[in-house]
Amino acid sequence: MNGLNQLFVYADDVGLIGDDIDTLQNNTDVLVKAYDKIGLQLNIDNTKYIIISQNTGNEGDKNIRITYEVIEKVNKLKYLGTYVTSKTEVTEKLKSRLVSGNACFYSVQYLLTSQLISRKLKLKIYRTVILPVQLYGCESWSTTLADEHKLRVFENKVLRKI
Repeated sequence: MNGLNQLFVYADDVGLIGDDIDTLQNNTDVLVKAYDKIGLQLNIDNTKYIIISQNTGNEGDKNIRITYEVIEKVNKLKYLGTYVTSKTEVTEKLKSRLVSGNACFYSVQYLLTSQLISRKLKLKIYRTVILPVQLYGCESWSTTLADEHKLRVFENKVLRKI
C-alpha cells in the first residue's frame, strides 16, 4: 500500500480517500471525532462510500461504520455534479460537459468574433464564462489521454475564434 490518506472538502461535501477499507475506516473515525469537537454531526443517511480500485471485491465483508451504524456502499456516486463510478470512467460526463461548453461558446460567439472587443477581453470572457461551464465538477474526473485531447480540441477551437 502507498499510504494514500487524504481529505478534501467542498462547501458541505467531504470526500475521504484511502488506499484500502481500513484506511477509509480510520479516516472516517478521525472525521467524526473532529466533527464532535466543533459540534457538527454527520448525517448517516446522506453518507455513502464507493470503492474505486482495480482490485474491487478484495475488501471482503468489511464495512465502514460510524459508531454502530453501517455506511451504505454504492457503485455510483454523484459528487460535484459528476457521477463517480467504481470503474473511474468519465467519458459520458465529459461528453455532456463538452456539449454544455459548446452551447455556451455559441451563445457568446458574436462577442468572440467582434472586432470591437479586444483580444484580452475575449480571453477573459472565455476564462470566466465558457471554461467554468465546460469544466464544472472536473475535480472528480480521472481522465484518459483521449479525454484530455478532446478538451484540448475544444479549447483550440475557441482560441482560434478569439
